Amino acid sequence: MSAGIAPDGPHTGLGGLCEDIRGALEGWVPGMLGVHVHRSVSGPAEVARLVGAVADAAEITVLPSGDGATARAELHAAAAGSSTAAAGRAGTDVRAELVAVRAGCRRAAVALGLRVPVVF
Repeated sequence: MSAGIAPDGPHTGLGGLCEDIRGALEGWVPGMLGVHVHRSVSGPAEVARLVGAVADAAEITVLPSGDGATARAELHAAAAGSSTAAAGRAGTDVRAELVAVRAGCRRAAVALGLRVPVVF
């Protein structure tokens, strides 16, 4: 594992990383925030829309447990990172942005007191 980069999940490539993010959110977002998570995402742009919707929902939802302020901040940072990845501007490391998005979503879940599996 290199400096600051989380280990890969069960999928590979950018599409797999996007699917890891979607799958992780699917585990807790519908029940806690009422946001529907589609069965699949086709790339960084769809991940950006999904994470943005989750961050927006967290702002207007009374979070039942944990540190809501931290969770909201992590989700907003993840939404910003996913937008950067979706834009794909020159010099942007899309994979690194998506890894940071995945980590931010995991930190938000932990801040809410949810159990998050460790992936090796």
